[in-house]
Amino acid sequence: MAIKTILVHLADDEEHLKRLEVALMLAQERKAHVTALFVTTPIGMPAQITGRGASAVYLAEATTQAKAKAEALEKEFDERCDRSNIEYSWITTEGDHLDLLARHAHAADLVIASQPTYESLEDRLRMRLPEELALHSGLPVLILPRDCEVETIGKRVMIAWKDTRETVRAIRDNISILVDAEKVFILSVAPDTGDALSLLEVANYIKRHGVNVETQHIANYENSVGETILDAADSCEVDLIVLGAHGHSRLHELIMGSVTDHIVKNTELPVVISH
Repeated sequence: MAIKTILVHLADDEEHLKRLEVALMLAQERKAHVTALFVTTPIGMPAQITGRGASAVYLAEATTQAKAKAEALEKEFDERCDRSNIEYSWITTEGDHLDLLARHAHAADLVIASQPTYESLEDRLRMRLPEELALHSGLPVLILPRDCEVETIGKRVMIAWKDTRETVRAIRDNISILVDAEKVFILSVAPDTGDALSLLEVANYIKRHGVNVETQHIANYENSVGETILDAADSCEVDLIVLGAHGHSRLHELIMGSVTDHIVKNTELPVVISH
């Protein structure tokens, strides 16, 4: 799928400028339209805010502050897009972040969000925006790591292969990225017979698109599957991981964890997920 419309999630948080920079970088590379959605409502309530009255005051003050930031950022965004000849639209709104992003994602090819925080159990319940967005929107979601600079995306790509609908969807959603990549690795960890056979088939499928593909198998590993994938991505010096989001119930993942959950939580590389 060609990427011609990029939806970027903006809010009054520490990572919003990084998301905007990456959106503009990808838009310039792919001659795509950028839709900047700035949601002024706080995405969550700080733990120290307790009581209905305190919550209402915090929400009002935080929303007002976010609106002022959105207004200033919009002017800079307009000027940068005009200078770079990037088509764009800007939307400032308030409400539930997931609902608003899922609604506007209907007219996009890719959504950009930030890696969630996992500092507490409350964070894990409240800040799973990228994974929930992939599930609700049906679009690939590009997750940018926190506290890491993103200089390139899609030059060297690793596909975390599993013979599932979600992984196949992730490959097809991101085929234009794979076609443009200098090198693509398809990694299977502890593959069963079906995984090994389908890996060869999908590698040939991707090669027919003109992609430079290398397959890798890891039969034995010491750490978790998620950690093994991240270690392999680091060894191959990739700048993007393509991942099928294999979702369980939220409670199941909170207790047991999952490969998707581990990679999204611990990655220091951009990850694009599809469900």
